[in-house]
Amino acid sequence: MSVTLQDVCFRYAGSGVGVSAISLAIAPGELLALIGPSGCGKTTVLKLIAGFLVPDRGRVLLAGQDATHLPTRARDLGIVFQSYALFPHMSALDNVAYPLKVRGLAAALRRRRALEALDMVGLAGEASRRPAALSGGQQQRVALARALVFRPKALLLDEPLSALDAARRCEMRDEIRRLQRAHGIAALHITHDQEEALSMADRVAVMGRGRILQLGTPTEVYRHPANRTVAAFVGGANLWDGRVAGPAAVDTALGRVVTRPHGFAAGAAVAVLVRPERFRAGEGPDGINTFRGTVERDRFLGSVRRFDLKVGSTTLSVETADDTPASSVHVPPDAVQVIVAESDCNGG
Repeated sequence: MSVTLQDVCFRYAGSGVGVSAISLAIAPGELLALIGPSGCGKTTVLKLIAGFLVPDRGRVLLAGQDATHLPTRARDLGIVFQSYALFPHMSALDNVAYPLKVRGLAAALRRRRALEALDMVGLAGEASRRPAALSGGQQQRVALARALVFRPKALLLDEPLSALDAARRCEMRDEIRRLQRAHGIAALHITHDQEEALSMADRVAVMGRGRILQLGTPTEVYRHPANRTVAAFVGGANLWDGRVAGPAAVDTALGRVVTRPHGFAAGAAVAVLVRPERFRAGEGPDGINTFRGTVERDRFLGSVRRFDLKVGSTTLSVETADDTPASSVHVPPDAVQVIVAESDCNGG
């Protein structure tokens, strides 16, 4: 089943905070990650799809049918919350079977389907245990099984992995993706973890101040951000204000930066973006895009080293696999992005 929002607007009474002109579509089997700063409207979008909120304008479509005013219980959506929301007095089996109970399925069928769902997430052997006797990762799996047991039309995930440790988060990312794809379920995943969004999603929507700033594949959003706001939010970023000096050059506080052809008019105010991993140690050919400075905050992280290079009043963030940071670095012109300078979202 597809999930579609058409020009949806919503404002919370008395605050003016909400979302505006939200249009997106999630295809069956697709996972769309929704990211953005706190307060930008991510959870509001989920609540509008789930039916917890009704839009002031626009439509919510499920499988092409208008569901804007349908109650939540009639939408057949699986929802997994950050808190898991398991019933503490119930066993894992009874927690998973509960959505089937409220739908009136017979006890024997409920048990069979719940056991199948627990087996699907690798917890068939823990069916009799209550949530307090389960680890955080196991509780998350129970919540996921409960969301899938009634074969929902779509899956809504609201920061479901934030309470897990790093290793368990990676494991659960793969598990959610496997199950969601195997069942061809359209899924919306809200997260603050950019790595999680980029690694899991088919597409990523970046929100700010109640609007979608960019919607695209993880590669598109990371490598070709629509504007400075998106560039600063997604991944590590070295961003400098600049003014176009030519078809492949921008003047910045660090001097003239040679770029690939960028298409901006001469004299235009722009932003220059260099991702930390695109720097190379040492001098560039003919000194092009070479920056010399003093190494600060050298951090060894195993597979990579991150260090800050103080160049005049500007600090460059550099990421490299080399063991020894360099006092000079350069960046190839084709690794320099010239983007729209506007920056109008930090929350909301």
